[in-house]
Amino acid sequence: MNTEGKTEILRVSHLEKSFGSHVVLKDINFAVEAGDVISVIGASGSGKSTMLRCINLLETPTGGQIFYHDEDITDPKLNVPAYRSRVGMVFQNFNLFYNMDVLENCMTGQVKVLRKDKKSAQEKAMHFLKKVGMEPYIHARPRQLSGGQKQRVAIARALAMEPELLLFDEPTSALDPQMVGEVLDVMTDLAREGLTMVIVTHEMAFAKDISKRVIFMADGLIEEEGTPKQIFEAPQSAVTKEFLSRFRGV
Repeated sequence: MNTEGKTEILRVSHLEKSFGSHVVLKDINFAVEAGDVISVIGASGSGKSTMLRCINLLETPTGGQIFYHDEDITDPKLNVPAYRSRVGMVFQNFNLFYNMDVLENCMTGQVKVLRKDKKSAQEKAMHFLKKVGMEPYIHARPRQLSGGQKQRVAIARALAMEPELLLFDEPTSALDPQMVGEVLDVMTDLAREGLTMVIVTHEMAFAKDISKRVIFMADGLIEEEGTPKQIFEAPQSAVTKEFLSRFRGV
């Protein structure tokens, strides 16, 4: 699908997710176009991370559909590893392989999923590790790294798969405050380069500065969606206003 010359990469249509009788997501609808940087904000428990996990098929939607280039990814016949190589994810707890060094972490997906030879996988891994400032640490194991360094490796690993869309699930929430900036700087550079991203974040100033669109979620619903200016400076919903009142000065 093409709208005003932009390619629609992903479309979430009437997405619902329940865990038993507990309804976590209710009728979620939005689209992601090439070059979009979408920040998803809201209180803890509003369904933000569950929505990302449904998009990455780490959770199975209870209802609705998710389309990747008009292909319904909820179809049981979908090749999930191939899909995840195109729609990557960076987790709040890094999810690195602790039995591998930094370079191996960034090579393994390329070799096993993309079927790249080790030489080209290493070249690609080195390129992105350099990009995130982790080239000096290629032979370190994750346990030897700080939280910020681990997250930068996780971002490099995701980038090495050359995804069309990258999902970030609260990528700074497990970091000490002094390490948050180094990760946000990397993400800001990626946004400026045109990488398509959907970012669940509690970093309001970052969301305001980096996003093309902001989605505010509350109680499993998209309460409000708009440009950063609309959401942060002129929110329409009383729920959005109440939430943002905690972040004076953003």
